[in-house]
Amino acid sequence: MKLWVTPTGDRWLCDECQREFAEQIEKEQWRAAFEKWEPTLRCVHCKHGDMEVFD
Repeated sequence: MKLWVTPTGDRWLCDECQREFAEQIEKEQWRAAFEKWEPTLRCVHCKHGDMEVFD
């Protein structure tokens, strides 16, 4: 999951959604602040996490 700095605020995006937003990322010149692997983080677009947490 990457934290993207956008003109309208910061957004967490998973790798799959990042591909969907590639054109917008390039056009608006979003900057990737950092990448973090945390099971509780959720993508702002699809609401899924990068990891599955099993009980």
